[in-house]
Amino acid sequence: MDLQRALTAFQTAYQPDPREGLTVSPEVVGQTLKVQVRHQDQEVLRGFDVVAEPLETEGRSADELGRNVAEVVARELAYGQLSAVGEDGQFKRVVV
Repeated sequence: MDLQRALTAFQTAYQPDPREGLTVSPEVVGQTLKVQVRHQDQEVLRGFDVVAEPLETEGRSADELGRNVAEVVARELAYGQLSAVGEDGQFKRVVV
Protein backbone atom coordinates (compact mmCIF):
# COMPACT_ATOMS: atom_id res chain seq x y z
CA MET A 1 0.00 0.00 0.00
CA ASP A 2 1.19 3.48 -0.83
CA LEU A 3 1.33 5.15 2.58
CA GLN A 4 2.32 8.51 1.08
CA ARG A 5 -1.02 8.42 -0.73
CA ALA A 6 -2.74 7.52 2.56
CA LEU A 7 -0.99 10.48 4.20
CA THR A 8 -2.24 12.80 1.45
CA ALA A 9 -5.77 11.40 1.89
CA PHE A 10 -5.52 12.04 5.64
CA GLN A 11 -4.40 15.63 5.08
CA THR A 12 -7.28 16.20 2.66
CA ALA A 13 -9.93 14.61 4.91
CA TYR A 14 -8.83 16.00 8.28
CA GLN A 15 -10.55 19.22 9.29
CA PRO A 16 -8.22 21.04 11.72
CA ASP A 17 -9.49 21.48 15.26
CA PRO A 18 -9.41 25.18 16.19
CA ARG A 19 -8.39 24.76 19.82
CA GLU A 20 -5.30 26.67 20.86
CA GLY A 21 -2.20 24.67 21.75
CA LEU A 22 -3.20 21.62 19.67
CA THR A 23 -0.72 20.03 17.27
CA VAL A 24 -1.52 17.24 14.83
CA SER A 25 1.59 15.71 13.26
CA PRO A 26 1.11 13.01 10.61
CA GLU A 27 4.07 11.09 9.24
CA VAL A 28 5.00 7.90 7.44
CA VAL A 29 7.67 5.78 9.09
CA GLY A 30 8.52 2.60 7.19
CA GLN A 31 5.22 0.74 6.70
CA THR A 32 3.37 2.77 9.36
CA LEU A 33 1.19 5.85 9.08
CA LYS A 34 1.33 7.60 12.45
CA VAL A 35 -0.49 10.71 13.62
CA GLN A 36 0.64 12.29 16.88
CA VAL A 37 -1.93 14.55 18.51
CA ARG A 38 -0.73 16.72 21.39
CA HIS A 39 -2.34 19.48 23.42
CA GLN A 40 -0.64 21.63 26.03
CA ASP A 41 -3.31 21.89 28.76
CA GLN A 42 -2.11 24.49 31.26
CA GLU A 43 0.81 22.58 32.82
CA VAL A 44 0.15 19.09 31.42
CA LEU A 45 0.91 17.76 27.94
CA ARG A 46 -1.96 15.55 26.80
CA GLY A 47 -2.60 13.60 23.63
CA PHE A 48 -2.77 10.33 21.76
CA ASP A 49 -1.26 8.56 18.78
CA VAL A 50 -3.19 7.01 15.90
CA VAL A 51 -1.25 4.27 14.13
CA ALA A 52 -2.06 2.39 10.91
CA GLU A 53 0.06 -0.58 9.86
CA PRO A 54 -1.84 -1.99 6.87
CA LEU A 55 -1.43 -5.62 5.84
CA GLU A 56 -0.79 -6.64 2.23
CA THR A 57 -4.03 -8.63 2.32
CA GLU A 58 -6.07 -5.69 3.58
CA GLY A 59 -9.09 -4.85 1.47
CA ARG A 60 -9.06 -1.06 1.80
CA SER A 61 -7.31 1.44 -0.43
CA ALA A 62 -4.71 3.99 0.64
CA ASP A 63 -7.30 6.74 0.22
CA GLU A 64 -9.76 4.86 2.44
CA LEU A 65 -7.05 4.29 5.07
CA GLY A 66 -6.22 8.00 5.14
CA ARG A 67 -9.88 8.92 5.55
CA ASN A 68 -10.30 6.31 8.31
CA VAL A 69 -7.34 7.76 10.23
CA ALA A 70 -8.78 11.30 9.86
CA GLU A 71 -12.13 10.06 11.22
CA VAL A 72 -10.45 8.44 14.24
CA VAL A 73 -8.46 11.60 15.03
CA ALA A 74 -11.62 13.74 14.79
CA ARG A 75 -13.61 11.29 16.94
CA GLU A 76 -10.93 11.15 19.66
CA LEU A 77 -10.74 14.97 19.72
CA ALA A 78 -14.53 15.19 19.98
CA TYR A 79 -14.42 13.35 23.33
CA GLY A 80 -13.14 16.55 24.91
CA GLN A 81 -10.38 16.09 27.46
CA LEU A 82 -7.39 14.19 26.15
CA SER A 83 -5.47 11.67 28.19
CA ALA A 84 -2.20 12.55 29.88
CA VAL A 85 0.85 10.31 29.62
CA GLY A 86 0.15 6.90 31.15
CA GLU A 87 2.08 5.18 33.92
CA ASP A 88 4.25 3.55 31.26
CA GLY A 89 5.33 6.99 30.00
CA GLN A 90 3.42 6.62 26.72
CA PHE A 91 0.39 8.39 25.30
CA LYS A 92 -2.78 6.46 24.46
CA ARG A 93 -2.34 4.53 21.21
CA VAL A 94 -5.23 3.92 18.81
CA VAL A 95 -4.64 1.34 16.07
CA VAL A 96 -6.61 1.70 12.84
